[in-house]
Amino acid sequence: MIQRISHTVAHLLVIIAALALLLMMFHVTADVIGKYVFNAPIPGTAEVVASYYMVAAVFLPLAWVEIKESSITVELLYSLFGHRAKNLALLLATAVSALFYGGLAWLLWAPALQSYRIGEIVEGTWRVVIWPTKFLLPLGLALACLVMVLRLFQIITGRYTPNLHTADPS
Repeated sequence: MIQRISHTVAHLLVIIAALALLLMMFHVTADVIGKYVFNAPIPGTAEVVASYYMVAAVFLPLAWVEIKESSITVELLYSLFGHRAKNLALLLATAVSALFYGGLAWLLWAPALQSYRIGEIVEGTWRVVIWPTKFLLPLGLALACLVMVLRLFQIITGRYTPNLHTADPS
């Protein structure tokens, strides 16, 4: 049940991240056209791109990347290991990843709350309210942590089969 919910939420977040990339593309294109064709750039484009679109594109899909096992892996020695050593390496890597994601989410929660309390903005050519995006970081990291904890449970109970991608030499 929890795994299905986390998969659904991760899928929704990756859709939101894709929409953020699409909006960023249109926003930047409109800004460039406005700047070079009409001599009227869109105020605050750089601030919105850096504070909203990029944050959403990077942090929201983390859980989806982990669900799909699409993060970068280096299997230099892994193929030389026996079955038990492979399981131990997988267990260790998953635990470290869960601690990393969870630790970062925990560390970034307090600054997000502080940003909300003070109503944080960025001053540029236009005032951009940025406190809402501060919550995207711990949200994306916490969900990635949940995915790794669920995977850890599957590894411990013997119900996990790694989806090891083999490199295509061609």
